[in-house]
Amino acid sequence: MNPLSSLQLRMALRNLRRNPRRSLITVTTIGFGLFCLIVFQALKVGLHREMVEGSVRLESGTVQIHAAGYEPNLAALRPLADPAPAEELLRQARAPYSRRIKAPAMLLAGAHSSTVLLSGVDPTTEPQVTLIAEKLVAGRFPTAGDEILLGAALAGSLGVEEGGEVTLMAQGLFGRPVTRRFTVGGLYRTSLAAFDRTHVYLPLGTAQEFLQAEELVTELAVRTEPAAASALAGELRARLDEGRFQVRDWRQMSPDLVQLIELNDATLQVLILIVFAIVALGIVNTMTMIIYERFRELGILSAIGMRPGGVVALICAESLCLGLVAALCGSLFGVAACLWLGSHGIDLTRFTSANQYFAAGHVIRAHLLPGDLLAANLLTLATAILGGLYPAWKASRLDPARAIRYS
Repeated sequence: MNPLSSLQLRMALRNLRRNPRRSLITVTTIGFGLFCLIVFQALKVGLHREMVEGSVRLESGTVQIHAAGYEPNLAALRPLADPAPAEELLRQARAPYSRRIKAPAMLLAGAHSSTVLLSGVDPTTEPQVTLIAEKLVAGRFPTAGDEILLGAALAGSLGVEEGGEVTLMAQGLFGRPVTRRFTVGGLYRTSLAAFDRTHVYLPLGTAQEFLQAEELVTELAVRTEPAAASALAGELRARLDEGRFQVRDWRQMSPDLVQLIELNDATLQVLILIVFAIVALGIVNTMTMIIYERFRELGILSAIGMRPGGVVALICAESLCLGLVAALCGSLFGVAACLWLGSHGIDLTRFTSANQYFAAGHVIRAHLLPGDLLAANLLTLATAILGGLYPAWKASRLDPARAIRYS
């Protein structure tokens, strides 16, 4: 007899209909496990996307190009000697980028002062890379002249408003201190107050003039899809002189974020293992009860010629049928829940309002990938089959004579 003949499949379906209540409970258990797996996986993907988006859109971009040997904590300017080759490659790749010059500085207003990071940015390209221009609460994004953009939290701590004046002190290109007064042309507010208190913006030309670094830039910040950043960074490294250029993608710039994502993945895997261990135990319990109730029937089948392999196939077919029905129901409810969560999301403002990885927003939306849905269903079916193997093996070892006499 073939391991999974059509006759055995019909017998399996008929046997499951004998006790519809028990079969329904088992299907519900398996389906709920699949539902949880689909929703948790989709929310995890959405969570990671929001974290990466918040990180790269806040300030860094997905890829950064600096001069070789550049480190973020250097006090002295380290400009790119000739950014033209890198810019040409970025134009060929059609990757939006922004030219910047950055330097640590001191901001003074009356009796108040604060250390800040000064960023001179191109007002026409910076909005394509970061979200600062979208977060204005007063004034405008600086385009030219002696206007400076401050975070609202910083302006509040310094006691200045839009139109007020502040003094900026920094170290110029040649190591000499430079000082200049600027008018507060605009205020911005992200969801991360700590960032707002430490980052100020000038038009690129104004910052270059202020730092005595005309026509020089220290950084090219690139915006791509996060998934494509590693490939772009690798291509740039291969085609640029490593003795002159340093190329990093967001994973290298934010190793803490990468580790946090890996931790979330590991945590979800443990949760999945626990859920499906419970599902497997439920299947083992159900199939074991079915076998004890059908000792005589299985004994008769063995007596009339069904081999042990056929008994195993019959019991596994019943487990598979339970898994298929559960997979269908769990997938339908799981996909429906993901569609709703993808549209409405879950507002986590209360838990993420001070988190640097959620600067772009605090609403987590489910994002279900086809590969994740397929993997979840395969895992469910595998669990259903494996959960039925032990009871099937026990059934295949029944002595026909003893089983027929069992009552």
